[in-house]
Amino acid sequence: MNGMDTRRGFGRTPLAAALLFGSVWGLGEATLGHLLHLVRVPGLPGVVMFPFAALVMGRALARSGGAAVVFATGVVAAGFKFLDLLLPGTDILAVINPARAILLEALAAAVWVSLTGKMGAFEKCPPSCEMSRR
Repeated sequence: MNGMDTRRGFGRTPLAAALLFGSVWGLGEATLGHLLHLVRVPGLPGVVMFPFAALVMGRALARSGGAAVVFATGVVAAGFKFLDLLLPGTDILAVINPARAILLEALAAAVWVSLTGKMGAFEKCPPSCEMSRR
């Protein structure tokens, strides 16, 4: 009626997927990542937040199927990370370095996706899944 394709659902279009999953990743980085940086244990934020980032980028890829969406997800997440500058006493490097890492993670993931194929393992069903379909 209004020109919108509601059958696809929210998060299925590339822009919606990037905004949705980038927001989830960015809010996680802005909250949990900030707290982990306050602990001042070297490497702890990366050990905890990288698997979360990989999960979010994988979900964005599964929803939309494009390398550009993976990178756009990182751009949105890095934008959310800059919200930490609004907190009192935040060191600017404690925000810029993680935001740069977010962008580099997203760029690396987008390059990986474009080199290995659109969806790779995300579109393939494991053998156990094939057995249950029969």
